[in-house]
Amino acid sequence: MNLHNVPFLVLDTETTGLDDCAEICQIAIVDHTGQVLLDQLVKPTLPIPDEVAALHGITDALVADQPTWQSVRRHVVRLVKGKTVVVYNAEFDLRMMMQSDCMHGLSVLPYRQLADFQCAMRAYANGGRWVKLSRACAAHGIPTCNAHSALGDCLMTLALVRKVWLGS
Repeated sequence: MNLHNVPFLVLDTETTGLDDCAEICQIAIVDHTGQVLLDQLVKPTLPIPDEVAALHGITDALVADQPTWQSVRRHVVRLVKGKTVVVYNAEFDLRMMMQSDCMHGLSVLPYRQLADFQCAMRAYANGGRWVKLSRACAAHGIPTCNAHSALGDCLMTLALVRKVWLGS
């Protein structure tokens, strides 16, 4: 992952689960300096299962008055279009973006054509075993802060990118 002299973004989502009906309930985007560009709860089409809410703390009550993916997606597209976007688990987050499109009755956007999505987890594994974000951060002395919040995971991913790939 070559990010030197590239003004990249970092994106992360929290979701209603892992299955084919799961959708985004929180999304965050920060730039390469750590400036928060988006930190948004999203109202899903289906209730958030209790066991999932117990992991990330996002409940149906928290998202009840939040915008839907339809309006949030427009903002996300404006932010990422034409940019390099680092996502710790890019395959998962891109799948959740496409599933959210479907769950909200939207046409699925070609996200990989809108931006250059880079998977930090795949690069970190370097052909080996995939490692959870919190474990990768711990291995490099990066504090685990607000794990399982989209913004917290963005900032941890950014810290990992800076340390492992940018040497800072």
